[in-house]
Amino acid sequence: MPETFLFGKALWAAVMIGVLLPVVGRHLILGRAVLLGLALPQIAMAGIAFVFLGASRHWPWAESLTEESAKALVGSLMFGLPGLLLIATPWKRAAHISEAWLAVVYLTSVSATHLMLATDAVGETYLGDLFHGRLLFIGDSELKLLGITLTAGFLFLLGFRRRLLLTLTDPDFASVAGLAVGAWTVAAMVVNGTVIGITVATAGPLVAFGFLVLPVLTAATFARSLRANLWLAMAAGGIIALAGFWFSYHYDFPLGDSVVATGCAVLLLARVLRPVFSPAAATRSETPET
Repeated sequence: MPETFLFGKALWAAVMIGVLLPVVGRHLILGRAVLLGLALPQIAMAGIAFVFLGASRHWPWAESLTEESAKALVGSLMFGLPGLLLIATPWKRAAHISEAWLAVVYLTSVSATHLMLATDAVGETYLGDLFHGRLLFIGDSELKLLGITLTAGFLFLLGFRRRLLLTLTDPDFASVAGLAVGAWTVAAMVVNGTVIGITVATAGPLVAFGFLVLPVLTAATFARSLRANLWLAMAAGGIIALAGFWFSYHYDFPLGDSVVATGCAVLLLARVLRPVFSPAAATRSETPET
């Protein structure tokens, strides 16, 4: 159908995010840092609001970014990467208080975003669309950047998955085994922060956080090993993206909200069907490291 072709870029973006972003989300869940995945997209949104605020106040560097997508990309990375580097270290050193501090970071980012947009109608409209998933408006350059970033991040995380998983799940043993835990942690944070930041800038925080978490939890329902969890999470993400796109197109609903709602429904269905397909797994933990 001709109309379907008009949304081809949105479909490609949704599928790429659905298949590749769960690889990043898997590391957050294995590292018991799910709240980090919630806080980081909102920090990126605060960065985007800051750039739009600068443009409305005629700051030269912000005004030089003529395209709204460029403002979103610069703002997302400008706040997202430093924010991740600042809050991830306390996460490992003080796990018992970091969840509370991540909640504070999230609330601070949300309130700061709203305050910065209070006098900027253009930024408020753009970020409102972005929050609901701005996939339908994605352009050629944004789609290409998203694809390159997701693919590069996937290849890095897949190629060094054993070192990264050992560093995330048991840093003490990794240190004894001779791994440079600090260097690998920083490398993972830079890659994860870049991937999440660009995903937020192109697809919005709701889509980013949804695909970071939902496919991985769905895969963990049936997976019996870390390798199975990886491939099942990618498959689940692709299915969620395709089903969510169909649901959005058929009922004329917002695409971002549709794919996340579909992901929640798929996770719930997986939990209901778990005893049927894997009775022995019904007593296992939900996290994929068991």
